Amino acid sequence: MNRWHLGSSSLLLLALGTLGAPAHAGDEGAGLENGKVDVALVDVKDSDTQMVVVRAIVDSPPGNVWKIVSDCAHYKEHMPRIAASRLVKKEGSKVTCQVTISVPFPMANLTAVTEAVHDESPAKMSRRWKLVSGDYEYNDGSWEIAPYKGGTASLVTYKVHAKPKTSVPGFLKKMAQNKALPEMIERVREESAKVGK
Repeated sequence: MNRWHLGSSSLLLLALGTLGAPAHAGDEGAGLENGKVDVALVDVKDSDTQMVVVRAIVDSPPGNVWKIVSDCAHYKEHMPRIAASRLVKKEGSKVTCQVTISVPFPMANLTAVTEAVHDESPAKMSRRWKLVSGDYEYNDGSWEIAPYKGGTASLVTYKVHAKPKTSVPGFLKKMAQNKALPEMIERVREESAKVGK
């Protein structure tokens, strides 16, 4: 099987349904030590597709993580499984990006243009996007990075609610659950550790 590619601002497989225990409010970082990646599904009102929520601790300061997840122009270099990525335009805190995911035969590549709002503060950094156009019925989500362990590490939360226009084989859904999500977080860990070196 050929390798397929997974984006960050337009992640196909995170929107297809993965299994995991529900996320619990108020337990910031609890249960996420030792490299654990928590994947949960959350119902969305008036939608037949659940939102996927991924949480993990990254052993890099929030600023380092932010440089990776906020830079869509270089997703292809910094994120796993990205076929193409580019910055379309930036106006203040609004950032428009185009990301293409390469998937295995017989599916065609999936591209999304999204507009994100970036918010940076000492308490939390966030990137929240909505679909502008592309191969999805809808594609909304966010990256949130909060200080952890006094700011020497980061609590990272990734959320996506998306539905491709094409039907998706079951094996891709299983691949998202077992491999793609942890791989994405591992790559963010690796790339954020390189920042400033």
